[in-house]
Amino acid sequence: MSVLELRDLNVTYRTEGGDVPAVRGVNLTLEIGETVGLAGESGCGKSTIAAAVLRLLPKGTKVTGEVLLDGEDVYAMRPGRLRAVRWTSAAIVFQGALHSLNPVRRVGQQIEEAIRLHAGERAETRAVELLERVGLPAARAQHYPHQLSGGQRQRVLIALALACEPKLLIADEPTTALDVMVQAQVLALLEELQRDRGLSLLFITHDLSVLTHTCEKLAVMYAGRIVEQGPSKAVFERPDHPYTRALAASFPTIGDPASRMNPRGLAGDPPDPSALPSGCPFQIRCDVAIPECTTLDVALRDAVSVKGLADRRAACVHVGVARV
Repeated sequence: MSVLELRDLNVTYRTEGGDVPAVRGVNLTLEIGETVGLAGESGCGKSTIAAAVLRLLPKGTKVTGEVLLDGEDVYAMRPGRLRAVRWTSAAIVFQGALHSLNPVRRVGQQIEEAIRLHAGERAETRAVELLERVGLPAARAQHYPHQLSGGQRQRVLIALALACEPKLLIADEPTTALDVMVQAQVLALLEELQRDRGLSLLFITHDLSVLTHTCEKLAVMYAGRIVEQGPSKAVFERPDHPYTRALAASFPTIGDPASRMNPRGLAGDPPDPSALPSGCPFQIRCDVAIPECTTLDVALRDAVSVKGLADRRAACVHVGVARV
C-alpha cells in the first residue's frame, strides 16, 4: 500500500474576484521509503498540494478528488481522526521557519507540545533528543526562534516535524533563503533522516538541481498540473517537456564554465491561474510551440523509450516523437 496517493486532486481558491484553480487534476503516488520531488516556479501549485495533504487549506477552499494516507481519504476523516493523523502519519516542514515558529515560546516547548498532544510521555527529554538528532545542542531548547540562525531554525522545524515519528515527511521549500553551505547541511540532514528512519519524503522546491541529488523520482508542475514525471536524474538530464528543459537550463552545470557565463533563462511569467490561455498553458512562453498548442491541452502521456530512460511521462504535443 502506498504511503500517499493523490487521485485527480483539484484545489480551487474562492476569492472576491472569482474562483482560482490552483491545482488541476494531479495524480501522484509515494511509496514506503521513497523520495519524490515536486518542482516548478512560484505559483504553480506546489505548496497548495502540501497544504492539501494535511487539510491545511483556507476555509472555503474547494477540494475534489482524493488524498489517501495509508489508503484512508484525508477529506473523509472526522476532526478527531484528522488530528490524530497529523504529525503521526504525516508531518510538514513549512517554508519560512521564522514565520512558522511561535516567536514568544522557546523552541523546546514548541516541540514538547506536539509530543504531549500525541504521545504524552517524556516530552522534555524527547524534545532534547530530537534537537540533538538534527545537529543542535540541548541548550538550544531554551532559546527563542529569534535567537537562532536561519539554518538552526530550519533544523528546529525538522525536529518538530519528526516529533511523533511520522511515516511521511513533506518538506516545503526547506532550504529557501539559506546560504549555500547551510543549504547543503540541511539537505544532507534530510537525506540521512530519510535513510535511517525509512521515511517517505515529498520534497518541494523550484530548484531542479537540488531535487536531482535528493530524490528518486521527480514531478514538474506548471499552471497547477504535473507536466512531466519520471526518474529524477533522467528528467533533469534529458527532459521531454519544453518547460522542464527551460528550468534545467537555468541552472549552471558544475565543471562547465560556459553554463555560468551564459545562463539560459525563461522569458515571461506563469499565466494567471484564474485566466489560463486556451490550449497548452505553456504555449505563450514555449520556443517550440506549434499551431496545435493553442487549442490542444495534452494530458500526461508516455514518452518514447530511450535506452536507460524508462517510466517517463510528459504533457506535450511533441512527446512521442523519436529523439536521438
